[in-house]
Amino acid sequence: MTRLVEIQSHIGGMGELRDIVGAMRSLAGLRLQEAQRALPGVRRYTEAVAAGLASTLLLMAEPEPAKAAEGRRALVLCTAEHGFVGGFNERLIGDAKANLAPGDALFVIGSRGAALALERLQPPVWTHPMASRGAGAPETIRRLMDALYHGIAHGGVGRVEVMFYRYRQGGAPTIDRRLLLPLDLAMLSAKQPRQPPLHNLQPIPLHEKLMAEYVFALLTEAAVESIASENAARFAAMESAYDNVSKKLEELRQEANQARQSEITTELIDLITGAEALNNG
Repeated sequence: MTRLVEIQSHIGGMGELRDIVGAMRSLAGLRLQEAQRALPGVRRYTEAVAAGLASTLLLMAEPEPAKAAEGRRALVLCTAEHGFVGGFNERLIGDAKANLAPGDALFVIGSRGAALALERLQPPVWTHPMASRGAGAPETIRRLMDALYHGIAHGGVGRVEVMFYRYRQGGAPTIDRRLLLPLDLAMLSAKQPRQPPLHNLQPIPLHEKLMAEYVFALLTEAAVESIASENAARFAAMESAYDNVSKKLEELRQEANQARQSEITTELIDLITGAEALNNG
């Protein structure tokens, strides 16, 4: 195989690689845009449920002084489901390691993050794939809530927190940590209306239903934020890879031109040498 043929073979392989990277970049960009469009509505819904929950506090008896939560803590991590996201999972696992205490129960959404947590933290008590798109987040969170409530009822869990990447458009995502249970009454009290709400349900069932919906809304928001951040990280990684492959492809094309010129020069020299030999003969 001549050098030109070898280089042309490499060019074909690099071209196919660039097409694959470009397709992955486009898919990440599409899913990022979907999550971006969903986030404002998810955030507004969380605020609306928080306001409704805060209004029910006016219907309840005066709360007792806050006590330290009894039972172990459940820490929920929202990690990446697929690869090519740089240090996305490593940074989140690193922060979780600094906050994880002996006896804490670890719940992990995202297959890649779950494998990393098993390696660097501790065996999770529950794992589940992260939804690939924002539309799939509610079903994932329903499964998570079933596991959390089972842990509260049977596993001695008294406190629930979630850690996730909060998406920042135009900037690097930041790792956020939220308390889910017990409720942050100080934060809710700041949202209380002046007058008690009109209601048909009894105060306690109403409060409990809104509390469950509030936790669901917070976790769904965390999942969609994580999906947006994951795809932003993947888009950036694929953008960089696409540029690198394109540069390498251009270098190979330049090498191919040089090899082609060298072959042409060699052929001309052979022709001239052959002609001179015939003339001399």
